[in-house]
Amino acid sequence: MSEPGTPAQAAKRRILVADDDPIVLRFLGALLMDAGYEVETAEDGEKALQKIREGKPELIILDLVMPYRDGFDVCRAARQNPATKDVPVIILSMKDKESDVLRCFEIGADEFVRKPFNALELLARIGKMLARRPRT
Repeated sequence: MSEPGTPAQAAKRRILVADDDPIVLRFLGALLMDAGYEVETAEDGEKALQKIREGKPELIILDLVMPYRDGFDVCRAARQNPATKDVPVIILSMKDKESDVLRCFEIGADEFVRKPFNALELLARIGKMLARRPRT
């Protein structure tokens, strides 16, 4: 049996990555596609919300600091929408003051990962979170 996060388990699982840093978006997109995931990206919070509404992802990775709507707003909106209230959310951010991290969990984030991050650890977290969820 494959380990979580390997291509056999990741096939066709949709992940949305929202970050205003194009380098982070490209890196995460390549990392996740290489692991067998289907990846959508958004460079701001408004586009992230639009993509969440249009094609319910199976996991969302959000930066906190983005134009138009920040990661807090996007996470809160995803949790308030009955169609996406149970979609796992990973916050991936440099904004790591204790109050910010606690706020992430208070609004419904499932994980908080500090930037810079370990790519293999992030893949393991993603695989574990998706393994607990039935395919949609």
